[in-house]
Amino acid sequence: MASIPPLRRLVFLALLALACSREPERPPVIILSIDTLRADRLARMPNLERFAADAITFDSAWTHAPLTLPAHASLMTGLLPPEHGVRDNAGFRLGAKLPTIATMLRARGYATGGAVSAYVLRRDSGIASGFDVFDDAIEFVEGAPTGSLHRRGSITIANALRWLDGQTEKPPFLFVHLFEPHTPYEPTYDADVLAADRLAGEFFDELRARKLYDDALIVVLSDHGEGLNDHGEEEHGILLYREALQVPLLVKLPRNARKATRAGEPVQLIDVLPTIAQLTQATPPPNLRGRSLLDKPIARALYGETLYPRIHLGWSELRSIVRAPHHLIDGPKPELYRLAADPRETRNIRENERRAFAQLRGDLAAMPQAVASPTINAEEAKKLVALGYLTSISSTRSDKNPRDHLHELDARKEIAALMARHDFASAATKLEALLARNPGWSDLRDDLGLAYERLNRLPDAEGVYREAIRATPELAQEVALSLAGVLLRQGKLDEAAQHARVAAERSTQPKAARLMLAEIQALRRDLNGALEILRQIEPPYPPRYHFLLGDVLGSLGRTGEAIRAFETELRVAPRDTEAKRRLALLYRIREGVGAR
Repeated sequence: MASIPPLRRLVFLALLALACSREPERPPVIILSIDTLRADRLARMPNLERFAADAITFDSAWTHAPLTLPAHASLMTGLLPPEHGVRDNAGFRLGAKLPTIATMLRARGYATGGAVSAYVLRRDSGIASGFDVFDDAIEFVEGAPTGSLHRRGSITIANALRWLDGQTEKPPFLFVHLFEPHTPYEPTYDADVLAADRLAGEFFDELRARKLYDDALIVVLSDHGEGLNDHGEEEHGILLYREALQVPLLVKLPRNARKATRAGEPVQLIDVLPTIAQLTQATPPPNLRGRSLLDKPIARALYGETLYPRIHLGWSELRSIVRAPHHLIDGPKPELYRLAADPRETRNIRENERRAFAQLRGDLAAMPQAVASPTINAEEAKKLVALGYLTSISSTRSDKNPRDHLHELDARKEIAALMARHDFASAATKLEALLARNPGWSDLRDDLGLAYERLNRLPDAEGVYREAIRATPELAQEVALSLAGVLLRQGKLDEAAQHARVAAERSTQPKAARLMLAEIQALRRDLNGALEILRQIEPPYPPRYHFLLGDVLGSLGRTGEAIRAFETELRVAPRDTEAKRRLALLYRIREGVGAR
């Protein structure tokens, strides 16, 4: 065996051990995803360093998007974002018919369970496809950015372990997602890195206590990194430099020989699915672009993208190709870097290495939809046409290089501070001026519409939201909910219902959209129809759910049920004076009925 390279020898021994075990082809499979963890932070994480002593550490692993939902969609499907169609955290959903790691392993006889810590990975995003149980009980907070909605990793891990303890009949596949160290930091990014490391260490200890650790295939990774101002971006999503795209990736093989191994060849998140398929002898989906991490390395191009700058900011999208030793970031001002010689990507060598630049440009052109401007699909366009927003499928492009315009984000921070102080008049004035200079900046329209709502300028808010849908059809489902609310407040029930139905199909708040549909039915005096919609909404419930439920039940004369609903509402929102008033009225009605 002396002629076998060290990594290949370790793989061979692990596979041999599997072949000799009682059920060699179905080891427990566990994926631990640590959100926003930069690859260069591994050396500061003692528990992951301890785990690395049992694992293969891939020193050049790359994600496909610096955003949580698209990156996890690639992880789960083994497909690139242009292939699975999830290009942003908002406005996109993973198709139910796409095979995933969970569907593949469930077909192989596994019990499949997931537990996530971020709202953007809720089951309505489609990421739960194939899971028997998917714990996503994360409360939605009205007005808060969906990217900031999360729960503590300790809760997620506890729930995941409870599910794991109940799996006695089938081998388990468990997916656990931790939000630390994503913003908001507590109090700093590196402090949150250590917090994530502690959680990972506790999780591994629990697996050891359950006698699962040694036998399991365990994959530890991140969806993307964090900017930390290395190239002017504080967080992630806009730029495609190494700090955002290179991620930790560690794989502990079943019944490993407890020997640390490092692999330096470039690999990618879509390689995880074929690796799991190989080690579990599951049947992978056909035509995968990724390869097993255990296969012999070959030279290849790794793809990354971000559409966030175009969809949300009105700037250009960016695309990335990694082909050792180079990294190409393609956009209005293409950049080429040598990764080993310039790890911080400070020297753009595009003009000096034109042959390499041309080769990577060719790699980019060969990627699926790599050059075409992204757009909404025909089905979604048809719905918007019916509402009067589009006459055909359209998509705009911009030549604004994102890095050149990062300074403009400072103005939005000032506006956010005004909104937080409830100075909506000043915020609206500044938003109007900023939007005039940046007409493609869709997020500004969201803010301006909200400011107009708070100022009770409902026709103005309606106009802004309608223009937002026309300008950025990819986010139509998100804006449709805000517009539906404004239309409802103006008494335009039919239009409000039309837009609420659009939002219910694919927005980040489908439950809130369904709640609005129930409210509209109640206003139309179709109480049974409203109650039917309310009964279809599953927990965790959106804000004011129990208030509306109590109101509908009370109007139907079901006083006892209405009382219980309002009592629940007051446990959730104890300062809701209107709920208190209606509950008191229901108590009097019940007492009056009893007195008679």
